[in-house]
Amino acid sequence: MKKNNYSELGKAFLLIISYMVLIPEIIVLVFQSFNLDLRDPSMNLLANVLVYVLMFLVLLFVYRKTIFKEFIDFFKNFKKYGKVSVSYWIKGLVFMLLTNSIVIIITGGIAANEAGNRASIMTFPIFSILSMTILGPFLEEMLFRKGFKHAFKKETTFLIVTSLLFGGAHLLASFAGMSFNEMLQNWTQILFIIPYGGFGYFFGKAYLETDNIFTSVLSHMCHNTLSVLIVLLGV
Repeated sequence: MKKNNYSELGKAFLLIISYMVLIPEIIVLVFQSFNLDLRDPSMNLLANVLVYVLMFLVLLFVYRKTIFKEFIDFFKNFKKYGKVSVSYWIKGLVFMLLTNSIVIIITGGIAANEAGNRASIMTFPIFSILSMTILGPFLEEMLFRKGFKHAFKKETTFLIVTSLLFGGAHLLASFAGMSFNEMLQNWTQILFIIPYGGFGYFFGKAYLETDNIFTSVLSHMCHNTLSVLIVLLGV
C-alpha cells in the first residue's frame, strides 16, 4: 500500500516557508546592512523582485531532474494539455465568481489580497504584469502543487490540503500588520479562502489529470492575465 511520503511533505513545506518567510527576511537583513529603506516604494519593489528571482532559482535547482522534462513534454502535447488547462480554468473561474460574489456580500468588500494586487498594478504596472501573469503562477504552482504531488497517497488528500494552503496563503495580506483585536474585527476575511481555495482545487485537478505542472501553470496564468486586464482596462 502506498504511504504518505513525509520526506516530500517536509520538503514542500520548507520551500513554502522559504518563499514566504526565510528569503524575504534574508533580503530585509541585506537591505538593512546597506542602509536601504524598504519603506521607499522603489526599494520595496526591488526587494520583491529579488524574492521572486531567488525563489525561482531555488525551485529550478530543487526540481531540476523533472521540471525541464515536463516543460518539453508540455509543448509536445500542447494541444491536449492546453484543452485541460482551459477547461479547468473555466470551471475554476465560474466557481470563484459565484462564491466570491457571496463572500463580498457578507464581508462588504473585496479581499485585501485583491485590493493590494489592484493597487500594485496601478503603481508598478510592468512589474505587476510580469509577476502576476508569469512568475507568480509558476512559483505558486510549483510550491502549492508540484511540491505535494508525491507527498500524499490519496489524490483527494492532495487536493484538499493544497487547496487550503493555496487559499490560506492568499489571505495572509488580509491580516498583515493587524493587531489581534483588529483580526477579530475583520474575521470575515477568512471566508475568502473559499473562492481562492476552490480555484486552487481546479488547478490541482488540471495537474493530476496530465501529471504535468505546466498544465496548472497555464490555467493559473489564464486567470491572472484576465484579472490584470480587467484592472488595466478599468472594467
